[in-house]
Amino acid sequence: MLSRLNPRSWPITVKVPLAVAVLMILVALLLSERVLAGLTETQARHLRDLAQSYLDGLSSAVGPSILREDTWEVFDAIERAQELNKSLRPFETVVTNADGQVIAASNPRQHPIGSPLGNRQQALSSPDQSFSFEAGADTASAVRKLSYPGRTVGLIHAVFDTRHLAAERRNVILALITTNGALTLLLAAAGWILVARMMRPVRVLTDHLGLARDTSAVPIASNIVARQRGEFGQLFRAYNALVHSMEEHDALVKKLAEEERLGSLGRLASALAHEINNPLGGLFNALATLKSHGHLAHVRTNAIGLLDRGLLGIRDVVRTTLAVYRTERIARDFAATDINDLQLLIAPEARRKSVTVVVANGIHGTIGLSSTPVRQAILNLLLNAVAASPDGAEVALSAETLGGALSITVADRGPGLPEFAAEILCGSLPAAPWRDGGGLGLWTTRRVITELGGRIDVERPPSGGTVLHLIFPFKGAEELPHVA
Repeated sequence: MLSRLNPRSWPITVKVPLAVAVLMILVALLLSERVLAGLTETQARHLRDLAQSYLDGLSSAVGPSILREDTWEVFDAIERAQELNKSLRPFETVVTNADGQVIAASNPRQHPIGSPLGNRQQALSSPDQSFSFEAGADTASAVRKLSYPGRTVGLIHAVFDTRHLAAERRNVILALITTNGALTLLLAAAGWILVARMMRPVRVLTDHLGLARDTSAVPIASNIVARQRGEFGQLFRAYNALVHSMEEHDALVKKLAEEERLGSLGRLASALAHEINNPLGGLFNALATLKSHGHLAHVRTNAIGLLDRGLLGIRDVVRTTLAVYRTERIARDFAATDINDLQLLIAPEARRKSVTVVVANGIHGTIGLSSTPVRQAILNLLLNAVAASPDGAEVALSAETLGGALSITVADRGPGLPEFAAEILCGSLPAAPWRDGGGLGLWTTRRVITELGGRIDVERPPSGGTVLHLIFPFKGAEELPHVA
């Protein structure tokens, strides 16, 4: 909720129209202030000119009468002046003598003859003519002093009706608000439409990048690319080229992985053929012995025992090979027997290299891990360890469960795992094999470990060789029960 209130988190389709609206409001306020100031000045100047004309005519008409204090002449002059200046809308006119006493007024009941006028001192201290007008007020006032050389003989106080000017000002304000509001909304809507249209290609690219992050990269449809021009068109075509390059890279990696797998199977099959071929000579000798001396009980017993042991050994090798490399339609949990199978499977390669493989199997029953990928990862590391070890060396494999995870350790006495190979296993280098095919088995192992959510640590002890620690977390919270 707080992130929504932060303007920095707002989308650009909101920020730009809002900025346009704020800018238009500021411009509208400035222009409105200038328009109203000009209107006020125009109204004041126009009203001042009319008031001066009114007072000029009235002062000329009442001057002699004020000297005589002829009330009726002054009143008659006021009536004529108001009649002649109806457009000025004189609201009230009062003529006083120098002492501030009313001589005549347009409204005698409100200002009786001889009554004092309250603002006499202010009027006497003001210039010969003063004018007061406030924008939006209903009335305006003007004062004219009637002077003869050396003294002031009277004052004319006039009040004018300015409600029509106030109404005109309100109409102008309403027109400004309406016009500026409509322009602000129109420009904000135009800004939103324009920005939304400009951001449409960005949203398309953002959606495809998000899809590439979550699942796999998908090229932008050709009809969408064809509609884009300029920079966005170039950007879309570059993105599609990148996607095609990634697809070709993935296809090449899969092809190399398959070729490496087939190569490994070929090498393993060669070793198995050698392992099976060795006892076959003994088996045929046993059969020949049975044919020749089968009537002798002790010869028959020894030959049958040799045949039984040889066939059992061949059966174990074949079953182990099928268990490791057979594609399982239903995922099977990893079990202690998988470690025993690996020991049997690596034995031919180990004997060919004169390497001793020591296995410490601390697993009991089954655990919550898919057996096939785990076996493949361990077998790859064992093959690499045997290949890297000198003749007569020892390779150690240990397996145990620790804190809801399967812990595998593979140790050899070879010259040590190269730095680039360790970086491939640990994920420091990009997850792709070398162009010459080197490191493909390591990369395949790394991919399996990553898919299972595991990790691998590389240790180089002072005594030499390499120790690899694999950790595979269980699929469930607890180890599955013993089902053996």
